[in-house]
Amino acid sequence: MNLGFIRSESVETPAALVATTNRFPGAPVTLARERIATGHLRGILVNNKIANVAVSSGLDDARRVAASAADAFVLQEHQVLSVSTGIIGWHLPADEICRVVPDLPDSVCSPREFAQAIMTTDRYPKVAWSNGKSHSGPVMLGIAKGAGMVEPNLATMLVFFVTDAVVSPERLDRVLRRVVDRSFNAISVDGDQSTSDMVVAMSGGLSGVELNETELEELWQPVADSLALEIVRNGEGTAHVVEVTIRGCPDRDLAQKLGRHVVDSPLVKTAIHGNDPNVGRVVGALGDGLSRLDPDGTLDQSRMTISFGDHEVYRDGGFRLNQESERLLAGVFAGAAMDPVLVGYPQDRGTVPIVIDFRGDAREDVRVLGSDLSHEYIRVNADYRT
Repeated sequence: MNLGFIRSESVETPAALVATTNRFPGAPVTLARERIATGHLRGILVNNKIANVAVSSGLDDARRVAASAADAFVLQEHQVLSVSTGIIGWHLPADEICRVVPDLPDSVCSPREFAQAIMTTDRYPKVAWSNGKSHSGPVMLGIAKGAGMVEPNLATMLVFFVTDAVVSPERLDRVLRRVVDRSFNAISVDGDQSTSDMVVAMSGGLSGVELNETELEELWQPVADSLALEIVRNGEGTAHVVEVTIRGCPDRDLAQKLGRHVVDSPLVKTAIHGNDPNVGRVVGALGDGLSRLDPDGTLDQSRMTISFGDHEVYRDGGFRLNQESERLLAGVFAGAAMDPVLVGYPQDRGTVPIVIDFRGDAREDVRVLGSDLSHEYIRVNADYRT
Protein backbone atom coordinates (compact mmCIF):
# COMPACT_ATOMS: atom_id res chain seq x y z
CA MET A 1 0.00 0.00 0.00
CA ASN A 2 1.17 3.51 -0.86
CA LEU A 3 0.21 6.79 0.76
CA GLY A 4 0.26 10.27 -0.72
CA PHE A 5 -0.71 13.65 0.70
CA ILE A 6 -1.74 16.96 -0.86
CA ARG A 7 -1.41 20.01 1.40
CA SER A 8 -2.42 23.61 0.75
CA GLU A 9 -0.36 26.41 2.24
CA SER A 10 -3.38 28.73 2.33
CA VAL A 11 -5.27 28.89 5.62
CA GLU A 12 -8.59 29.34 3.79
CA THR A 13 -8.50 27.13 0.69
CA PRO A 14 -11.72 27.03 -1.37
CA ALA A 15 -12.60 23.48 -2.39
CA ALA A 16 -15.23 21.71 -4.49
CA LEU A 17 -16.27 18.10 -5.04
CA VAL A 18 -18.03 15.96 -7.62
CA ALA A 19 -18.53 12.37 -6.48
CA THR A 20 -20.03 9.08 -7.60
CA THR A 21 -23.80 8.59 -7.72
CA ASN A 22 -23.38 4.90 -6.87
CA ARG A 23 -25.85 4.01 -4.09
CA PHE A 24 -23.09 2.22 -2.15
CA PRO A 25 -20.57 5.03 -1.84
CA GLY A 26 -17.34 4.35 0.00
CA ALA A 27 -16.59 5.89 3.40
CA PRO A 28 -14.14 8.37 1.79
CA VAL A 29 -16.94 9.69 -0.44
CA THR A 30 -19.25 10.14 2.55
CA LEU A 31 -16.52 11.95 4.49
CA ALA A 32 -15.65 14.17 1.51
CA ARG A 33 -19.28 15.22 1.02
CA GLU A 34 -19.49 16.10 4.69
CA ARG A 35 -16.28 18.11 4.90
CA ILE A 36 -16.29 19.91 1.56
CA ALA A 37 -19.82 21.11 2.30
CA THR A 38 -18.10 23.95 4.17
CA GLY A 39 -16.48 25.05 0.90
CA HIS A 40 -12.93 24.78 2.24
CA LEU A 41 -10.22 22.15 2.60
CA ARG A 42 -6.47 21.99 3.24
CA GLY A 43 -5.30 18.40 2.98
CA ILE A 44 -6.02 15.08 1.23
CA LEU A 45 -4.53 11.75 2.35
CA VAL A 46 -4.76 9.09 -0.36
CA ASN A 47 -4.09 5.35 -0.16
CA ASN A 48 -4.25 2.68 -2.85
CA LYS A 49 -4.89 -1.09 -2.68
CA ILE A 50 -7.98 -0.91 -0.39
CA ALA A 51 -11.08 1.15 -1.23
CA ASN A 52 -12.62 1.34 2.27
CA VAL A 53 -16.06 0.46 0.90
CA ALA A 54 -18.81 -1.72 2.40
CA VAL A 55 -17.14 -2.35 5.76
CA SER A 56 -18.79 -1.54 9.09
CA SER A 57 -15.85 0.45 10.45
CA GLY A 58 -15.20 2.34 7.20
CA LEU A 59 -16.26 5.84 8.20
CA ASP A 60 -14.60 5.61 11.62
CA ASP A 61 -11.39 4.40 9.96
CA ALA A 62 -11.51 7.25 7.44
CA ARG A 63 -11.98 9.82 10.22
CA ARG A 64 -9.17 8.27 12.20
CA VAL A 65 -6.55 8.30 9.47
CA ALA A 66 -7.62 11.80 8.42
CA ALA A 67 -7.13 12.96 12.03
CA SER A 68 -3.68 11.38 12.05
CA ALA A 69 -2.77 13.28 8.88
CA ALA A 70 -4.15 16.52 10.32
CA ASP A 71 -1.88 16.12 13.36
CA ALA A 72 1.16 15.33 11.21
CA PHE A 73 0.67 18.39 8.98
CA VAL A 74 -0.59 20.69 11.76
CA LEU A 75 -4.03 21.16 10.26
CA GLN A 76 -7.53 21.11 11.69
CA GLU A 77 -9.19 17.71 11.44
CA HIS A 78 -12.23 18.97 9.53
CA GLN A 79 -9.90 20.35 6.82
CA VAL A 80 -8.51 16.91 5.83
CA LEU A 81 -9.93 14.08 3.72
CA SER A 82 -9.08 10.38 3.71
CA VAL A 83 -9.41 9.09 0.13
CA SER A 84 -9.02 5.42 -0.80
CA THR A 85 -8.94 3.30 -3.95
CA GLY A 86 -8.56 -0.44 -4.43
CA ILE A 87 -10.41 -3.60 -3.44
CA ILE A 88 -13.96 -3.27 -2.13
CA GLY A 89 -14.95 -5.05 1.10
CA TRP A 90 -11.56 -5.12 2.80
CA HIS A 91 -10.92 -3.23 6.03
CA LEU A 92 -8.58 -0.27 5.88
CA PRO A 93 -5.46 -1.02 7.99
CA ALA A 94 -5.96 2.13 10.04
CA ASP A 95 -3.43 1.20 12.77
CA GLU A 96 -0.64 0.68 10.23
CA ILE A 97 -1.52 3.86 8.32
CA CYS A 98 -1.57 5.97 11.47
CA ARG A 99 1.87 4.64 12.43
CA VAL A 100 3.51 5.83 9.19
CA VAL A 101 1.57 9.04 8.52
CA PRO A 102 3.88 11.14 10.80
CA ASP A 103 6.69 10.42 8.32
CA LEU A 104 4.84 11.98 5.39
CA PRO A 105 5.78 15.66 6.02
CA ASP A 106 9.43 14.70 5.49
CA SER A 107 8.67 12.84 2.24
CA VAL A 108 7.87 15.58 -0.26
CA CYS A 109 7.33 14.20 -3.77
CA SER A 110 6.66 15.48 -7.27
CA PRO A 111 3.18 15.42 -8.87
CA ARG A 112 4.28 12.49 -11.02
CA GLU A 113 5.49 10.53 -7.98
CA PHE A 114 2.19 11.23 -6.22
CA ALA A 115 0.26 10.05 -9.29
CA GLN A 116 2.33 6.87 -9.38
CA ALA A 117 1.79 6.20 -5.68
CA ILE A 118 -2.02 6.14 -5.98
CA MET A 119 -2.21 3.79 -8.99
CA THR A 120 -3.97 0.40 -8.82
CA THR A 121 -4.34 -1.36 -12.18
CA ASP A 122 -3.13 1.78 -13.97
CA ARG A 123 -0.21 1.15 -16.28
CA TYR A 124 1.23 4.65 -15.93
CA PRO A 125 0.72 7.84 -13.87
CA LYS A 126 -1.49 10.62 -15.24
CA VAL A 127 -0.59 14.29 -14.73
CA ALA A 128 -1.57 17.37 -16.76
CA TRP A 129 -1.22 21.10 -16.24
CA SER A 130 -1.69 24.45 -17.92
CA ASN A 131 -0.97 28.10 -17.21
CA GLY A 132 -3.28 29.37 -19.93
CA LYS A 133 -2.86 30.55 -23.49
CA SER A 134 -0.51 33.33 -22.45
CA HIS A 135 1.68 30.84 -20.56
CA SER A 136 2.06 33.40 -17.80
CA GLY A 137 -1.12 33.19 -15.76
CA PRO A 138 -2.26 31.06 -12.82
CA VAL A 139 -1.53 27.34 -13.03
CA MET A 140 -4.05 24.48 -13.06
CA LEU A 141 -2.52 21.11 -12.15
CA GLY A 142 -4.44 17.84 -12.40
CA ILE A 143 -3.54 14.35 -11.17
CA ALA A 144 -5.66 11.29 -11.93
CA LYS A 145 -5.84 7.54 -11.47
CA GLY A 146 -8.26 5.21 -13.18
CA ALA A 147 -8.23 2.26 -15.55
CA GLY A 148 -11.24 -0.04 -14.95
CA MET A 149 -14.84 0.29 -13.77
CA VAL A 150 -14.91 3.45 -15.87
CA GLU A 151 -18.40 4.76 -16.58
CA PRO A 152 -20.20 8.05 -15.88
CA ASN A 153 -21.16 9.41 -13.63
CA LEU A 154 -17.95 9.69 -13.11
CA ALA A 155 -15.63 6.83 -13.84
CA THR A 156 -13.60 4.60 -11.54
CA MET A 157 -11.15 7.27 -10.80
CA LEU A 158 -9.73 9.74 -8.40
CA VAL A 159 -8.88 13.16 -9.77
CA PHE A 160 -7.32 16.05 -7.88
CA PHE A 161 -7.06 19.59 -9.25
CA VAL A 162 -5.08 22.34 -7.57
CA THR A 163 -4.70 25.91 -8.77
CA ASP A 164 -3.01 29.04 -7.46
CA ALA A 165 -5.75 31.24 -8.93
CA VAL A 166 -8.03 33.22 -6.63
CA VAL A 167 -11.46 31.57 -6.89
CA SER A 168 -14.40 31.57 -4.49
CA PRO A 169 -15.83 28.21 -3.34
CA GLU A 170 -19.09 28.89 -5.19
CA ARG A 171 -17.35 29.71 -8.47
CA LEU A 172 -15.03 26.73 -8.11
CA ASP A 173 -18.01 24.42 -7.64
CA ARG A 174 -19.97 25.74 -10.62
CA VAL A 175 -17.06 25.53 -13.03
CA LEU A 176 -15.95 22.12 -11.74
CA ARG A 177 -19.36 20.65 -12.56
CA ARG A 178 -19.30 22.02 -16.11
CA VAL A 179 -15.73 20.83 -16.68
CA VAL A 180 -16.50 17.34 -15.33
CA ASP A 181 -19.64 17.02 -17.47
CA ARG A 182 -17.63 17.59 -20.67
CA SER A 183 -14.70 15.38 -19.70
CA PHE A 184 -14.99 12.67 -17.05
CA ASN A 185 -18.74 12.26 -17.55
CA ALA A 186 -18.10 11.65 -21.25
CA ILE A 187 -15.86 8.58 -20.99
CA SER A 188 -16.52 4.89 -20.54
CA VAL A 189 -14.33 1.78 -20.51
CA ASP A 190 -16.65 -0.97 -19.28
CA GLY A 191 -19.95 0.58 -18.17
CA ASP A 192 -19.46 -0.12 -14.44
CA GLN A 193 -19.64 2.90 -12.14
CA SER A 194 -17.42 2.70 -9.08
CA THR A 195 -18.27 3.25 -5.42
CA SER A 196 -15.23 5.48 -4.86
CA ASP A 197 -15.16 8.02 -7.69
CA MET A 198 -14.45 11.61 -6.84
CA VAL A 199 -13.01 14.76 -8.33
CA VAL A 200 -11.69 17.25 -5.78
CA ALA A 201 -10.54 20.78 -6.60
CA MET A 202 -8.63 23.20 -4.37
CA SER A 203 -7.79 26.83 -5.03
CA GLY A 204 -4.88 28.09 -2.95
CA GLY A 205 -4.90 31.59 -4.45
CA LEU A 206 -1.18 32.21 -3.98
CA SER A 207 -0.82 33.79 -7.45
CA GLY A 208 -3.03 36.66 -6.31
CA VAL A 209 -4.78 36.59 -9.71
CA GLU A 210 -8.56 36.28 -9.65
CA LEU A 211 -10.21 34.49 -12.56
CA ASN A 212 -13.81 34.92 -13.65
CA GLU A 213 -15.83 31.85 -14.64
CA THR A 214 -14.99 32.02 -18.33
CA GLU A 215 -11.26 32.43 -17.66
CA LEU A 216 -11.26 29.60 -15.12
CA GLU A 217 -13.11 27.25 -17.46
CA GLU A 218 -10.75 28.03 -20.35
CA LEU A 219 -7.78 27.24 -18.09
CA TRP A 220 -9.35 24.11 -16.62
CA GLN A 221 -11.14 22.30 -19.47
CA PRO A 222 -8.06 21.32 -21.51
CA VAL A 223 -6.40 19.84 -18.41
CA ALA A 224 -9.51 17.78 -17.58
CA ASP A 225 -9.90 16.69 -21.22
CA SER A 226 -6.29 15.51 -21.30
CA LEU A 227 -6.68 13.45 -18.12
CA ALA A 228 -9.99 11.96 -19.31
CA LEU A 229 -8.36 10.82 -22.54
CA GLU A 230 -5.45 9.27 -20.63
CA ILE A 231 -7.83 7.37 -18.35
CA VAL A 232 -9.45 5.75 -21.39
CA ARG A 233 -6.13 5.16 -23.15
CA ASN A 234 -4.89 3.55 -19.92
CA GLY A 235 -8.08 1.49 -19.56
CA GLU A 236 -7.66 -2.11 -18.52
CA GLY A 237 -6.80 -4.08 -21.64
CA THR A 238 -7.43 -1.12 -23.95
CA ALA A 239 -6.04 -1.58 -27.47
CA HIS A 240 -8.16 1.09 -29.23
CA VAL A 241 -9.57 4.38 -27.98
CA VAL A 242 -12.99 4.92 -29.56
CA GLU A 243 -14.09 8.52 -30.12
CA VAL A 244 -17.79 8.97 -30.88
CA THR A 245 -18.95 12.44 -31.88
CA ILE A 246 -22.67 13.22 -31.99
CA ARG A 247 -23.48 16.21 -34.19
CA GLY A 248 -26.72 18.01 -35.01
CA CYS A 249 -28.60 16.87 -31.89
CA PRO A 250 -30.61 19.66 -30.20
CA ASP A 251 -30.29 18.11 -26.72
CA ARG A 252 -26.72 17.90 -25.38
CA ASP A 253 -27.66 15.43 -22.64
CA LEU A 254 -29.37 13.12 -25.16
CA ALA A 255 -26.37 13.35 -27.47
CA GLN A 256 -24.00 12.37 -24.68
CA LYS A 257 -26.17 9.41 -23.67
CA LEU A 258 -26.39 8.20 -27.27
CA GLY A 259 -22.62 8.42 -27.60
CA ARG A 260 -22.16 6.39 -24.42
CA HIS A 261 -24.66 3.81 -25.65
CA VAL A 262 -22.53 3.24 -28.74
CA VAL A 263 -19.16 3.06 -26.98
CA ASP A 264 -20.59 0.77 -24.28
CA SER A 265 -21.89 -1.80 -26.78
CA PRO A 266 -19.94 -5.07 -26.43
CA LEU A 267 -20.51 -5.77 -30.12
CA VAL A 268 -19.07 -2.40 -31.15
CA LYS A 269 -16.14 -2.88 -28.76
CA THR A 270 -15.23 -6.34 -29.99
CA ALA A 271 -15.57 -5.40 -33.67
CA ILE A 272 -13.18 -2.50 -33.19
CA HIS A 273 -10.78 -4.67 -31.23
CA GLY A 274 -10.67 -7.04 -34.21
CA ASN A 275 -10.11 -4.11 -36.63
CA ASP A 276 -13.44 -4.99 -38.24
CA PRO A 277 -15.26 -1.92 -39.68
CA ASN A 278 -18.64 -3.50 -39.01
CA VAL A 279 -20.94 -0.50 -39.42
CA GLY A 280 -23.90 -2.72 -38.63
CA ARG A 281 -22.71 -2.94 -35.03
CA VAL A 282 -22.74 0.85 -34.73
CA VAL A 283 -26.15 1.20 -36.39
CA GLY A 284 -27.56 -1.54 -34.15
CA ALA A 285 -26.24 0.07 -30.95
CA LEU A 286 -27.42 3.51 -32.05
CA GLY A 287 -30.88 2.24 -32.95
CA ASP A 288 -31.20 0.53 -29.58
CA GLY A 289 -30.12 3.76 -27.87
CA LEU A 290 -32.64 5.82 -29.82
CA SER A 291 -35.47 3.45 -28.87
CA ARG A 292 -34.59 3.79 -25.19
CA LEU A 293 -33.50 7.43 -25.01
CA ASP A 294 -35.67 9.07 -27.70
CA PRO A 295 -38.88 7.01 -27.63
CA ASP A 296 -40.93 9.86 -29.15
CA GLY A 297 -38.68 10.04 -32.20
CA THR A 298 -37.68 13.69 -31.87
CA LEU A 299 -34.47 13.04 -33.82
CA ASP A 300 -34.83 12.71 -37.59
CA GLN A 301 -32.97 9.53 -38.57
CA SER A 302 -33.73 9.96 -42.28
CA ARG A 303 -31.06 12.69 -42.65
CA MET A 304 -28.46 10.98 -40.45
CA THR A 305 -24.97 10.18 -41.70
CA ILE A 306 -22.26 8.06 -40.09
CA SER A 307 -18.56 8.45 -40.82
CA PHE A 308 -15.47 6.61 -39.64
CA GLY A 309 -12.95 9.41 -39.74
CA ASP A 310 -13.02 10.91 -43.26
CA HIS A 311 -14.90 7.90 -44.67
CA GLU A 312 -18.68 8.32 -44.88
CA VAL A 313 -20.19 4.87 -44.41
CA TYR A 314 -23.94 5.55 -44.02
CA ARG A 315 -26.29 8.03 -45.71
CA ASP A 316 -29.91 8.13 -46.98
CA GLY A 317 -30.84 5.11 -44.89
CA GLY A 318 -28.19 2.78 -46.25
CA PHE A 319 -24.55 1.75 -46.12
CA ARG A 320 -21.99 3.22 -48.52
CA LEU A 321 -19.40 0.48 -48.38
CA ASN A 322 -17.60 -1.82 -50.75
CA GLN A 323 -14.73 -4.26 -50.45
CA GLU A 324 -12.09 -1.58 -51.02
CA SER A 325 -13.55 0.91 -48.52
CA GLU A 326 -13.81 -1.80 -45.88
CA ARG A 327 -10.16 -2.70 -46.48
CA LEU A 328 -9.16 0.94 -46.01
CA LEU A 329 -11.21 1.23 -42.81
CA ALA A 330 -9.69 -1.94 -41.39
CA GLY A 331 -6.31 -0.33 -41.97
CA VAL A 332 -7.42 2.81 -40.11
CA PHE A 333 -8.51 0.69 -37.14
CA ALA A 334 -5.25 -1.27 -37.17
CA GLY A 335 -3.28 1.97 -37.29
CA ALA A 336 -4.97 3.13 -34.07
CA ALA A 337 -4.23 -0.12 -32.21
CA MET A 338 -2.01 -0.19 -29.12
CA ASP A 339 -0.49 -3.13 -27.29
CA PRO A 340 -2.97 -3.85 -24.44
CA VAL A 341 -0.32 -5.73 -22.47
CA LEU A 342 2.28 -2.97 -22.63
CA VAL A 343 3.38 -1.77 -19.19
CA GLY A 344 4.22 1.92 -18.87
CA TYR A 345 3.31 4.77 -21.17
CA PRO A 346 1.47 3.42 -24.22
CA GLN A 347 1.94 4.41 -27.81
CA ASP A 348 -0.27 7.38 -28.70
CA ARG A 349 -1.98 5.91 -31.74
CA GLY A 350 -4.85 8.39 -31.77
CA THR A 351 -8.46 7.20 -31.80
CA VAL A 352 -11.00 5.32 -33.90
CA PRO A 353 -13.25 8.30 -34.81
CA ILE A 354 -16.96 7.67 -35.37
CA VAL A 355 -19.06 10.71 -36.31
CA ILE A 356 -22.87 10.40 -36.13
CA ASP A 357 -24.46 13.49 -37.68
CA PHE A 358 -28.21 14.03 -37.43
CA ARG A 359 -27.73 17.15 -39.57
CA GLY A 360 -29.94 19.23 -37.32
CA ASP A 361 -29.62 22.92 -36.56
CA ALA A 362 -27.61 22.32 -33.37
CA ARG A 363 -24.01 22.17 -34.54
CA GLU A 364 -22.25 21.69 -31.20
CA ASP A 365 -20.21 18.50 -31.26
CA VAL A 366 -20.68 16.23 -28.24
CA ARG A 367 -17.74 13.85 -27.82
CA VAL A 368 -17.71 10.58 -25.86
CA LEU A 369 -14.59 8.46 -25.43
CA GLY A 370 -14.58 4.72 -24.90
CA SER A 371 -12.40 1.68 -25.43
CA ASP A 372 -12.51 -1.66 -27.16
CA LEU A 373 -12.89 -4.99 -25.34
CA SER A 374 -9.87 -7.29 -25.37
CA HIS A 375 -8.76 -10.63 -23.93
CA GLU A 376 -6.41 -8.65 -21.69
CA TYR A 377 -9.37 -6.84 -20.04
CA ILE A 378 -10.83 -10.21 -19.07
CA ARG A 379 -7.47 -11.46 -17.75
CA VAL A 380 -6.85 -8.33 -15.63
CA ASN A 381 -10.26 -8.50 -13.97
CA ALA A 382 -10.32 -12.30 -13.60
CA ASP A 383 -6.98 -12.12 -11.75
CA TYR A 384 -7.67 -8.86 -9.87
CA ARG A 385 -7.52 -10.38 -6.37
CA THR A 386 -5.44 -13.51 -7.04
